[in-house]
This record gives sequence, C-alpha cells and structure tokens, in this order.
Amino acid sequence: MTRTTHAARTTTPAATAGSAPTTRIAAWTAGGAVAAAVLLLLFPVLRPWPDESVPSVALAESFASDRWVLAHLCGIAGLDLLAPTFLGLRALLRGSGALGAVAPGARAATAAVVTAWAGAALSSLYFGAEIFGIRTIAQAALRTQDPALLADVDVLREQPAAMTLFGLGLALIAAAGVLAAVALWRGALRPRWVGVPLAAGLLLSLPQFFGTPAVRVGHGVLVAAGLLLVAWAVRRASAPGTTTAGHPAG
Repeated sequence: MTRTTHAARTTTPAATAGSAPTTRIAAWTAGGAVAAAVLLLLFPVLRPWPDESVPSVALAESFASDRWVLAHLCGIAGLDLLAPTFLGLRALLRGSGALGAVAPGARAATAAVVTAWAGAALSSLYFGAEIFGIRTIAQAALRTQDPALLADVDVLREQPAAMTLFGLGLALIAAAGVLAAVALWRGALRPRWVGVPLAAGLLLSLPQFFGTPAVRVGHGVLVAAGLLLVAWAVRRASAPGTTTAGHPAG
C-alpha cells in the first residue's frame, strides 16, 4: 500500500499513457512528424530535374516554373516542422519522469529543439535565394531569350556567406537528428532505435545535395520514413492501455 502511494506521488499525470494531456501532446507530435515527412519527401519529388550542365531555355523554364517554387517551399516548411516535432517529444519525455527529476532523454530533446530551430532558420535563408533569386534570373533569361544569363545562378549559389550559412544550418539540422535519436534511445518510447533512421537521414542532408536526382529522392524517402517511424512510436506509446514505453499496461 505504501509503495503504491509513493509511486502515485512521484509520477506526473502526463506520464500515464492514454491520459488526456499525453494523448493531446502525442497527437500533435505525431501530426507534426507526419506533415514534415510528407513535405520533405515532396521537395525532391516535385522539384524539376533539368540538365544544369549547359544553359538553355529549357533550364530557364524549369527554374522559373511553379514546381520549382512549390518544391522549395515544401522543403522549407518540412525543416521548420522538425523543431515543433522535437518539442512535442521533449514534452512527452519530460512527462514520463518523476516529479522533481530530469526525465531520461529530456535534455537531449531540449538540445534537439534548439538546434533544429536554428538550423531551419539558417537553411531557409539559402532556400529563399534558391526560390526567388534563381527564379528571377530564369525569368530574365526567358524574357530576353538569352540562356547565358543563367551563369548568374552559380554566382548566387556559390556566394561565400550564403554557402556558409547554408552549410551551418544543415549541420545543425544533422545535430538535431542525432540529439533526437539520443533522446528517444534514453527516453520512454520503444523501440529504442526508433530515432536512428531519422538521424541517419538528417546527417545526410548536406551530402545528398551533391548526389544525382535518384539519390536525392531516395534521401527524401529515408527522412520521411524516419519521421513516420517516430510518429508511429509516439502514437503507439500514447494508446489507451499501454505504458509510456508502448507495452500493454498491467
């Protein structure tokens, strides 16, 4: 009897899987992960993949297309949803701990939120240049029917400050993925490895930009699969009749 009372006093209400606070947080977290998965997959799928080795009217048309804009907007939005998703994970992990104690994985989850927000902010600056800067150059090339103007695309992309910010942003995104995987490994969600595929995908965010279209689409599939796995684990753990680890209660 004494043990039961002590446990009730040292466990937060949100720690009980299936409780209203946990269910709401889990629903928002899983929803954010699913939305980010869809958007980050749509980025390489929707993006036009013209031959960029030679300036041409066809290349200018691709850069000036609505698909170019929509794809990059999806990429920005997907990156921006990582931090809210990790914030939900942090809330779930903190809710699984005892009162007055730091829940396992909560600190790593907090660091994941901060680095994901910073990484998305820095990366979005470069994405903005890709969307509107390159599109403006392409539209000028189409108006004048002079594909030689597309040489300015490389000038825009290779501007040192822009490349530095973009590289730093993607490095922070990669760090956020690793921190989220560490948080999930240490925390209450099961299986413990559920964050590893997402961490692998985010670690490859910068290298994949140098790959072929097939590689980049494959990377989008990997990141989306990682996010969907996290969403599945969160919903599974919050289902009525389960513990926070996702096992049947009782």
